[in-house]
Parts: sequence; C-alpha cells; structure tokens
Amino acid sequence: MENPFRYGEPVVGKDFADRKKELEELKMEMLSGQNVIIYSPRRFGKSSLVYNAILSLEDQIIPLWVDCYGVLTKKELAEKIASEALKHLKLQNLLESAKRLFKKVTPKIRLGDTLEVEFAFGEEETAFEESLELPQRLADHLEKRVVVVFDEFQEVAELGEDVLKKMRSKFQWQRDVTFVFIGSRRSMMERIFRSAQSPFYNFGRHMVLGKIPKDEFREFILEKFKETGIEVEENIVNRVLELTGGHPYYTQKFCHRLWYVGKLKGSLKMEYVEETFRELVKESEASYIEIWDSLPLSQRKVLLAIARGERDLYSAEFFIKYGFSSASSVQYSIKALREKELIHRINGEFEISDPFLRHWLLWRFGGGK
Repeated sequence: MENPFRYGEPVVGKDFADRKKELEELKMEMLSGQNVIIYSPRRFGKSSLVYNAILSLEDQIIPLWVDCYGVLTKKELAEKIASEALKHLKLQNLLESAKRLFKKVTPKIRLGDTLEVEFAFGEEETAFEESLELPQRLADHLEKRVVVVFDEFQEVAELGEDVLKKMRSKFQWQRDVTFVFIGSRRSMMERIFRSAQSPFYNFGRHMVLGKIPKDEFREFILEKFKETGIEVEENIVNRVLELTGGHPYYTQKFCHRLWYVGKLKGSLKMEYVEETFRELVKESEASYIEIWDSLPLSQRKVLLAIARGERDLYSAEFFIKYGFSSASSVQYSIKALREKELIHRINGEFEISDPFLRHWLLWRFGGGK
C-alpha cells in the first residue's frame, strides 16, 4: 500500500489537497487566454496547482513548462523554451516540422531520455528572439492553444531589463497562447508585474496563494488516513495543523511520516504525534544550526522574535527588548531575511517560512514570553 501523503514534487490527482476554487479559475483563465501571475512563499503548492490544471486540460491545450531556476543566460532560456516546444512534434516529422518553426536559426537537436535543443554560440540573440516566437508558431502548427508556464520566473529578471522588454514585446501579440508566471519571491514578482516602470506591468491576472483553509486540509488528511486503514481522531489532525501552521509542504511531510507510524501502531495517538514531530525537527538540526551561525546578530534577533510571535517589530518596547537602536536596522534585517527566504509575509504579518525551524528556535532559545 502506498503512502497517500506526498511532498517534494508536484502532487497530482487524488493526492492534490483541495484548492478547488483556484484550480477551476486557473483552468478557465488558461482556456480563455488570460495570462496569470501566481506567487506565494516557496512550497505552498504553486507548481502542483498549475500542473493539475494542465493535466485536466491535456486534450485542449499544448503545455510548455519552462523551469527558470538557475538560468544564467538568454541562450539557456532560449534552449529551454525551444526544447519544450519541439517535444510536442511527431518524431517521424521532427526535422521537417522544426524547419517550419525556426525561420532564422537551425538548432542542434539531441534525442535521448529527453529531447534537448542547443543553439550555436554567436547566434544567441537571434535564437532568443526565435524562441520567444515559438509558442504562437507551435499553436498555428498544431492548431491548438498553447499554455506556457514559466516556473520561478523571478530568476529571468536577473538577466536584465532588456530581456524582459524583449519577452513582453514578443508575447503581447500571441493570440493563441496563455502565459502563466510562477514565482516564490513575492517582492520581486510584484516589481516585475506591478511596477509601472516594468515591461510586464499589468500583463495578467494576479493569483496569490495562501495556506489551504484548515477545515479543508483537516478533511483531506482525515480521509487519507481513513482510506488506508489508520484510525485517527480529529483532535490529532488539529494538533498536526497547529504544529505545521497549515503549511502545505510541511503538513504533507509530517503526515507522510505519521502514516508509517500509524501503519505500525494501528492508530495514531497524541504522544506519537509529538514524538514524531520532535524527530523530524531533530533530523534538520544540523542545517538549522548552519543557518543560525551564518546570520549576523541583528538578523538572529529578528528571526527569533518572529518565531516567538512578536507582532510590532517597530515599537519602542521591541527595540528595548531586543537591543535595537533604530527602525532602519530592523528594516534591513527583515529585508535580508526575506531575501534569504527564511521569513515571509502573509495576511499582513511575518512568519518563519519553515515551521520546523520555528519550533527548533523556540526549543533551542525559548519562547521569550
């Protein structure tokens, strides 16, 4: 029997936890040609949401999934887009069809476990422009709507303003293509899509993913345990969600481990939940110590304060309690911690991105109350 709780990869089908409203809305936007910008803290299920929407529409769209994480040059980005596009061509007519799609360059095509495209050095600029026109050319060639997903799109902004300008100029005229931009660094995504000075200003609808509502998540977890023959009471699941803060990734990870405990014991009791959670946090202690040791004192203070539930980080009381002399030093520390993705803001308040790290901080340094 397979463990029903999955994490660390896009979760599909019956293993996908709710987000029914967002899923239906995203599918409608994809089919209507409305570009969508999706952002939330890392591991909130953005990729799983988009992946499930694509699977639901597999007979109606051509999906291109472009992972922008780690892209260092325009050439690499062009090759990723081109590789995704050519995967949808029939192998027996691959070369002939590729010639129709590429007007000014002749890419080198490698066939192995996956199809990969490589452009020659010296033709990067032309190849980049060609790749940006491929989605609409593919839609014309296959007579079907194309949906292009740029995952971790904020990485593209690092390539420069000219790259964003070129992309916007090519994308805005593609009538049979829907663009979906996924990002985990909200501040940067908002600069790209909400700043009036940005080429991508107002380029699509914004979808900000929050946590899955606890009532929905509770029902999902209870059902998964029940389906696999593990007896669990509602108060047990409530404690799980309390410990994880309802964070999608860490809740699934916790339940994944609890499922094995439940299969071994036959049921889940509160003592098993507490013991398993301590084990999970302890397993990550080495990495948490490394994170803590890498932070300057001011950032340690702010991180610990947020873990303790401090709300007003700019009050005189906070300055005295944590030894800050000015608001600017607190502001700088918050900015640095957000850039390191150690904290994020949700519903107007800061919280630790990793709930296991939060509990480690409280266990190691105390609640401070």
